Amino acid sequence: MLFRLPPPFRVLPPASFGIDLPPGSEERAASLLGRLANHFPQGAAHALRVAQLVMAMWETDPEWVGPADAALLGSLLHDVGKLYVPRSILESDQPLDGAERVLMMEHPALGAELLAAQGFGEDVIAVARDHHERWSGPGGYPSGRPAASMPPVVRVVAVADSFVAMTEPGRGYRPPLSHAAALREVAACAGTHFDPRAADLLARSLVAWREMAFEPTAELAGEPVFWPYGRGFAATAPVSGF
Repeated sequence: MLFRLPPPFRVLPPASFGIDLPPGSEERAASLLGRLANHFPQGAAHALRVAQLVMAMWETDPEWVGPADAALLGSLLHDVGKLYVPRSILESDQPLDGAERVLMMEHPALGAELLAAQGFGEDVIAVARDHHERWSGPGGYPSGRPAASMPPVVRVVAVADSFVAMTEPGRGYRPPLSHAAALREVAACAGTHFDPRAADLLARSLVAWREMAFEPTAELAGEPVFWPYGRGFAATAPVSGF
């Protein structure tokens, strides 16, 4: 059961954001996403949803989030380390046991190693390595270091990743939350799990995100095909109605 993932940069060229990608990174990113789609289709779809939200956040506050290429590549590839996690664990609808959880918690470091070996930039590597670290430090992984010491793009991807995980379909161990419920959870965890500024930026960017092609835009053998971007977006309206 595979998602047909088109090279994401052909759907919305990086030039649309004024992005000048490092040579070869487009092809390497598309190849890694294709591998993830073959190994864990839901994970590839999740990565595209996270990229949609992160780029909405980038457009809302580009000066703080930082370079657009790091935001785009980092969000698309943040979970690439799951290539090394057994599919049986990734697709489990039961709570993970101790050994399974250890394997799952290795994916950030493994993803960072893979991206470094393929020549991606330090901020992209940092996103993969540190997107499960917490703002306050203890309880995050793999290092437990406070996220306050990390680049803003890492903190942005961390909160976007969690919000998408809470609201997207296909998680067998629990039903998706509404956007309103997920926003309340993010707000409750701002200052402990999440950077408060990143949490606020997420809330301000959701109107833009909802304007994208978040729902499937095509069907293949009854399975949704998720495209990275839909219409252009600009976050100008307050968040309401979630």
